[in-house]
Amino acid sequence: MFDIENLKINLIRLFLTLTIIFFTLILFGISPFEVFESIIYGSLGSYSKFIRTIIVWTPISLASLALIYTFSAGMWNIGIEGQIIMGAVGATLVARSIFGDDFISPYLQIFMAIIFGAFWGLISAILKVKANVHEIFSGLGLDFVASGIVIFLIIGPWKREGIASTGGTDIFDKASWVPTIGNSNFPLFLLVVILLLYLISALVIKYSSLGIRLKATGINIFATERFYFTSDKYIIFSYLIAGGIAGIAGFSQSSAAYHKLVPSISGGFGFLSILIVLICSRNIYFSFIVSFLFAALIVGGSQLQIRMGLDHSIIGIIQATFVLSWLVLQKLELEKLISQKITKVFVK
Repeated sequence: MFDIENLKINLIRLFLTLTIIFFTLILFGISPFEVFESIIYGSLGSYSKFIRTIIVWTPISLASLALIYTFSAGMWNIGIEGQIIMGAVGATLVARSIFGDDFISPYLQIFMAIIFGAFWGLISAILKVKANVHEIFSGLGLDFVASGIVIFLIIGPWKREGIASTGGTDIFDKASWVPTIGNSNFPLFLLVVILLLYLISALVIKYSSLGIRLKATGINIFATERFYFTSDKYIIFSYLIAGGIAGIAGFSQSSAAYHKLVPSISGGFGFLSILIVLICSRNIYFSFIVSFLFAALIVGGSQLQIRMGLDHSIIGIIQATFVLSWLVLQKLELEKLISQKITKVFVK
C-alpha cells in the first residue's frame, strides 16, 4: 500500500524544489531565510494561525483528493470549482432552513453539500458520455453557471434583510458552524473527515475493483471493452465521487471559513488543486502533504508585507516557481539517480 521508493523520490524532489525557490528569492534580492521564517510564523506561529491554516488546508486537500478520482479516469475535471461552489450552496440551504439553529445542522449540511457537489459533477459526466462534450468545456461552463447561481441567491432570495449587497448572506447561526472542541475553536471534525476520506480513497484506488477500473479507463477509454466493462459507467462514478468530495470542500468554506455564503466561496482552491495533483502525479499521500504546504504559503504570506514590507504577490511567485521547478525535475528524473546513490551509500 505504501510505496517507500516513490515517497523517497518525491521527498528528494521537494528538497530540490525548495532549493530552487531559495536561489530564486536571492536573485530577486530577497532573503529566503526571512521569507521562510515569516511564512512559518504566519501559518504556524500561534494557535490561531495554525487553526486558520487547517481551515484553508481543508478545501485544498479535499479538492485535490476529488481530482485524483477524475484524473485516474483520464478526465480533466476543470469543473471542480463549480462543484465546490454548489457544495457551499447545498450547505447554505440547510443553514438557512428550520434546521439552521439545531445541533444537527452541520451534519445535514455536509450531506446536502455532497448531494449538490455530486449532482454538479454528474452533469459534466453525462455531457461527456452522452453528448461527447469535452469535459474541459463543460466544466468551465458549469463553473460560470455555479458562480452566477451564487450571485443570484446572494442578491435575490438569500439577500441580507434591508441591504442590497453582493457581500454575502447573513452570518449562519452558530449551531450551523463546523463543530469545534469546546472553546478552543479547533476544527477536529474537519480533520477527521479529511483523514477518513484520504484513508478510504487510498484503499479504494489501490486495492478495489473500482480503483483498478478507473485507472484502466484513464489509460485507454476505448480499450476497456477488452476487460468486459464500459468506461462510460466509471467516468460517471469518478465524477460522482469527485463532486461529492468537492461538495464537502464547499461546506468547509461556507461553514468553517466564512460562516456564510459569499460570491468567491471557492477561493480559487479548485484550480490550485489541479496544479497540486499534477505535480504529485496523482499520489494520494504526497497530495496530502503538498496541499498543506500550499495552505501554509497562503496563510503565512500575509506576514511578508507586515514583517518585510513585501507585496503579497511574492507568494504567487513562490507558488509558480514551485510548480515549474517540480515539473522540470519530474521530467529530468534527477531524483531517481540521487535516490539510487543514497541507497548504495546506506547499503555499503
